[in-house]
Amino acid sequence: MMPKLCFVQPILTSYRDPIFNELNELLGNSLVVCAANPPKEFGEIEPPSYQLQDPQWKKLGLLHYMPFKAYTTMFRSSDRFIHFCDFKYLSLWLLILNCLVTGKQIWLHGQGGYKRKGLLHRSVYTLSIWLSDGYICYTEFSARCLKKVIPKRLHSKIKVVSNTLSLEPSNGIQPANSNHLLYMGRLRQGCGIELLLEAAKNLSMGIKVVGAGNTEFIDTLKAQYPDAQFYGPIFDYQKQKDIANECLAGVYGGDAGLSVVHYMALGLPVIVHGDLMKHMGPEPSYVEDGKNGLVFERENLHSLQSKIQTMKDNPAMRDALAENALDTFRNLIKPSMAQKFAQIVEA
Repeated sequence: MMPKLCFVQPILTSYRDPIFNELNELLGNSLVVCAANPPKEFGEIEPPSYQLQDPQWKKLGLLHYMPFKAYTTMFRSSDRFIHFCDFKYLSLWLLILNCLVTGKQIWLHGQGGYKRKGLLHRSVYTLSIWLSDGYICYTEFSARCLKKVIPKRLHSKIKVVSNTLSLEPSNGIQPANSNHLLYMGRLRQGCGIELLLEAAKNLSMGIKVVGAGNTEFIDTLKAQYPDAQFYGPIFDYQKQKDIANECLAGVYGGDAGLSVVHYMALGLPVIVHGDLMKHMGPEPSYVEDGKNGLVFERENLHSLQSKIQTMKDNPAMRDALAENALDTFRNLIKPSMAQKFAQIVEA
C-alpha cells in the first residue's frame, strides 16, 4: 500500500485546493489534508478528491494546538507529513518528535523566516531542520536567505517549491491601449490601496479593484475615490481575465504576496515596491525591475506615480514587460507545485 501524505495547513484556501487535488492524483489517492475551513473571503471549495480532516485549532496565548483526539487522528492517518512552518503551532514540534521516534517523515513548508534575524531565529531554524527531513521554501529568494542562517551541512535539506497559483496562463497579452490599472487582493491593512488610488487619481487613470475586505473600510474608499471601480471578490477566472484585459498593469501599492503571481498569469506587467523584507510574502521576488515589471520606492507616492507614468508613456516597453511577466508565470508552473511536492516526498 502506498504511504499516505498528510499536508497540515492553518486553513484550506480555494487557491490551494486544485494543487491538493492534483497532488492526490499523483500520489495514487493517498493525500490527507489537515486544515480548517476557510472564511468566505478565501473562496468556496467543491467537495475535494483528497481526504480532509479538521484540526480543530485551539489557542493558548500566542500558541496554537490541536486537541489530543484531532492530533492523534492526524498522526495515525499518514506516514509522511508536510507541516506549514509556524513555530507557534505546537503540532509542528510534537509532529517532529513523533516522527523521530516512529521513523515517519516530516518536511516543513514556509517562507524560510527571511524577515527575521538574531540568535534565537538561527537556533530555531537550525534545530527544526536538523530534526526534520527538510524544509520546503516558497521561493529561491527564501531558500537563499534561509541558507545564510543555518549551518552548511544542512543546506542539502533545503528544497524549493515555487509558491504560485494553479491557473491556466493567459493566451497572450492585450496591447497597451488602456488607461486603467488593476488591483487584485484582499483589502487589508498594509495592502497600500490608498496609495494606489491616490496615484491613479493624480494621473487621471481609472482603477479596477477586485477583492474582499472590511465593509466600512471599502465604503470609506468608495466615498473618497468615487471614480474607482470596486468589484468585490471575484473567483471566476474568466471574469478576472475580462477585467484584466482592460488594464495596463497589475499594481500593488503596499505589501504584496501571491497577487503578483495572479497579475502575471493574467498577462499583466507588475508594479510593486522594492523592499522585499516588508512584503507579506516572498513572491514579489519574482518581479525583476525592467524585465517583467517595475519597482517603486515603498510608501513613496511620487515614485509610484513615476513608474505608472513610465509604463503608460512607453507602450512598447509595457508590452515587453507583459510578455515577460506571462513567461515568468509559465516557468513557475512547469513543473506544477503538485509535481514538485510529489518529487520531494517520493525521493
